[in-house]
Amino acid sequence: MKPRILCLPGFTQNAVIFSGRIGALRRALKDTAELVFIDPPHVVEMPTGDASDFKDKFDSDATAAPTSDADTPRAWWFAESREDGQYRKFIKYEETLVYLRHVLETQGPFSAVWGFSQGAACGAILTALVEQPSLDPIFAAPSQNPDVEWPPKPFSFAVLSAGFYPLDPRANACFKAGVKPKTPTLHVLGRGDTIVGAERSIPLTEAFEGARVEWHDGGHHTPSKASWRRFFQAYIEAFSEGGGGAEAAAALASPSAGGADTPVEAAAGKL
Repeated sequence: MKPRILCLPGFTQNAVIFSGRIGALRRALKDTAELVFIDPPHVVEMPTGDASDFKDKFDSDATAAPTSDADTPRAWWFAESREDGQYRKFIKYEETLVYLRHVLETQGPFSAVWGFSQGAACGAILTALVEQPSLDPIFAAPSQNPDVEWPPKPFSFAVLSAGFYPLDPRANACFKAGVKPKTPTLHVLGRGDTIVGAERSIPLTEAFEGARVEWHDGGHHTPSKASWRRFFQAYIEAFSEGGGGAEAAAALASPSAGGADTPVEAAAGKL
């Protein structure tokens, strides 16, 4: 049976847009995994004049004046920062946790999670909570449905593309429990990413035990060249029955030359 992977779009994306933006990957993986794309729960309200932000900054085809669900910009939360920029409160974060738990209970089980940008940060939080539900009361509570097995099994792995460490106190409590999450994570980062730079992405890689980090030469997007498609396929297959698991995944050759380089200075975003 193919693994089912929960796919979490980035800020201003939705299920349709994220599926389209990684279309080449999705087609390459059709025999390897079932990718389940879901919409973030909150609609992003932006002035029409800021519509270029969607494409230029967030790799999104959404519009400021949407005409359907397919072009409606969505988010997992809305970030509110202090003047010094060192504290970011996530507005509507609790509603997101309730929504994600409902997805797991009604659409699961899932073998893994794959997130992009804000969806990667959200995927990291979800990975930690599935592994240790006691970290947040929404996940710690027993299920109201006697037919649902709760908590679910920890994910076999997580793919986190252009992700960042969450500075919201409730969110980053998931990574300050004294023990790092042990779920294998693959962090895919762009050397030219000016939206999520190394100062934000590297701390997320350090939040997980044994995280693997791969760099690509592009910006704020998920790479989909042939070498990357083959790599993602092999990475997922490593976690299938008889595939060798985390050890086999860690032994895979890098999909790009010089995968350990770390550039990046990023502009402040809205994530």
